[in-house]
Amino acid sequence: MTTRSDLGFGLVCGVILLAGCKGSSKADGKKGESGAKVVATGTRGSGNPFSTSVDAILEGRATYLRYGCAACHGMGGGGGMGKPLIDDEWKFGSDDKTLFKLIRGEIPQQTMPTTIGKAMTDDEVWKVLIYVRSVYAGDPGKIDWVVPPAVPPEMLAAASQKQTGDPVAAGKQIFMQICTPCHGAEGKGNGPASASLDPKPRNLTDPGYMPGLNDRYLFELISRGGIAVGKSALMPAQPSLAALDIGNVIAYIRTLSTPARP
Repeated sequence: MTTRSDLGFGLVCGVILLAGCKGSSKADGKKGESGAKVVATGTRGSGNPFSTSVDAILEGRATYLRYGCAACHGMGGGGGMGKPLIDDEWKFGSDDKTLFKLIRGEIPQQTMPTTIGKAMTDDEVWKVLIYVRSVYAGDPGKIDWVVPPAVPPEMLAAASQKQTGDPVAAGKQIFMQICTPCHGAEGKGNGPASASLDPKPRNLTDPGYMPGLNDRYLFELISRGGIAVGKSALMPAQPSLAALDIGNVIAYIRTLSTPARP
């Protein structure tokens, strides 16, 4: 999605960083997407072939959005239904090799869905990982990877530019990149993450239910999460989506439960 939210922006369910840390080695200064400088010292290593590529960071961001990772981990990696990606807590380890396997779905007892990572190519996994590294905002002393280069503001702005014009088309783009892991590509509540959820995601195509929800309710639901409207906390908030973006998503959702005209 190229939403109005940017890279520091306000990062399907799919990339990583679960809790309990190991960190040790340190790295040189870096700037994350948000522009905040992280400084560390010492030795570092990386198995990521794209660890010094600005283009790979932007491509990783696009892949992160395309596969719906933001649905669980948040638009800016701040977390939601899934763990934050910007902190320094790691359950399985923070090194490149471990996190590659975690995204790929090859870590025993991991709770992150495995279907998304298995659908990615190796290059896509590595680029998603370098994107995640670029938004890290945790303890610099726990960095044990090559710190990625800063993304020039003009490149970030170009990558973050949003489709304008048709609100339904713009809303569909956002929906496909954020909502499909749970709600499915057709909005029927059967996305890849739905199998492990209780209650199940709402079927957005239900013509007997959806027309009874007003736009204000849907706005609150999307922006503040299910708990804000008395529903399940498994429906994550999307506070980094601009009001226009949410309006576009609502415009698209409305089409899912409306019979097509002859």
